[in-house]
Order: sequence, then C-alpha cells, then structure tokens
Amino acid sequence: MSFPNSSFPLPMYAINKEFEIISVNQSAINTMTSGVSFLELFETESRSKVETHLRLFTAVESLEVNAISSSGALLLVDLYISWTEEDIGEVIVVRKDDAIARVSAQLDKLRTRLADTNFELLTAKETAENLLKENIKLSSPFVEISETAALVPIFGELDSEKSDRIALTLTQRAYNSTVEYVIIDFTAVGEIDQQGLSGFEKLVNMLQLVGLTVLVSGLHPKHAKEWSTLESASTIKFVNSLRLAVESIVNSPK
Repeated sequence: MSFPNSSFPLPMYAINKEFEIISVNQSAINTMTSGVSFLELFETESRSKVETHLRLFTAVESLEVNAISSSGALLLVDLYISWTEEDIGEVIVVRKDDAIARVSAQLDKLRTRLADTNFELLTAKETAENLLKENIKLSSPFVEISETAALVPIFGELDSEKSDRIALTLTQRAYNSTVEYVIIDFTAVGEIDQQGLSGFEKLVNMLQLVGLTVLVSGLHPKHAKEWSTLESASTIKFVNSLRLAVESIVNSPK
C-alpha cells in the first residue's frame, strides 16, 4: 500500500489489525524511528496507551504520547487515527509545538521539586518532633536528692502531650529507682492545660500505686484552684515550697 500523497509534510502510517506497519510516507521515514510494529515507534510508557486506543478500532483524535525520533530522541506528539472499511488503520503523527514540550518539561521538573520539598518537610517534621521530645524530657528531670527522695522540677507550660510524655518518663525512672518519696515541684510552671492536669493526675496515681509518696510543691494560687477540682487531690500531699517539702521528708519518721 502507498499513500496517494507521499510528499505530505507530516508522518503518515498505514497499519493492519495486528498493528504492523504496511506503509509509510517519506516524512515518517525522515522523522520517526523505524520498526515492524507500529508500537515500536513509542517509548515504553506510551506504548501501552497507544495499543489501548488502537484496540478500540475507532477514530482517535489528539492522542498525546511520546514517540521516538529517527535519531533516538523522544518527541511529544499527537496521534490522529482512523480505520477504513478494509480494516486498515491510517495514522497521522503531529509533533506538538516546542513551547508545549517546554511547558511539559517544566511541569515535570516542578513535580520533582514538589516531591523533594515534601521529603524535606517530612524530615524537618521528624526533627522537630524529636527536639520536642528532648525538650519535654529536659523539662522534667528525675533528680535523686537522697537515697530515699527524688525531685522532679517541672518547667514551662503543662499540656496534654507534655503531661503524657512526662508520665511515661517518670514512671520508668521511678520503677528503676529505690526512692520512697517523689517531690513534684511546680515553681517554674506557667499555664496548666486542663487535659494536661488530668494526665498528671494519672501519673500521681501510678506513682502511688507502686508505693511512692508524692509531694507536690510550689503551686501558684491559680494552680491550686485547678488541682482542687481533681478527684485524687485529697490523696496528694501539697506543700507550699520545695524547701518545706524537703524538710518534710527529712523530718518524717524512719
């Protein structure tokens, strides 16, 4: 089969139902790579896209795919496909404007940059979370001031997340220690979130369950009012200052 107008400026192909090339024009020879099967003219990802549309055996307009040029380079093209009554597929290949190709390339670069940015943001988020954990750990050290007593000074604001992490750290430290008394000092605490306070109440209950005597010192008047709303407040020993808490332990019966 030959095309009536072999000088047509755009690449043209005639293919059979098995998608084998049965005729090409001179523009196709000059512009596109060669092959027995029409599908060989396209890069891997576009090949399945072309085959899917060809198997419909219906007219196709502006099917955007990546073709392979005679030099081996990729060409962004549109395919126009029609089928004759003799089941011959006629395909015209229209190279897309270079400006469109450049825009597509820029979009691909932008997608890559966005993917890189997402990864960087994820890394920064993990770093921030680790710093937050370390900050909370440093905000509530477990200091053994004698063989029987430990001091836990709390720094900064007390919210739900911080309360939970402090509870986890202190429970582990207290379990591995031989102390009998734990002084939790609130002198350096700013605002107390209600949920944080509830979480701290659970910590006190856990320390008491393992046999420790808990003293809470340094409460600001507004903190004392909030603590009074807790069910377990009656089981906690409150002391005005850290000095009095230490003296209370020193003077306690052996």
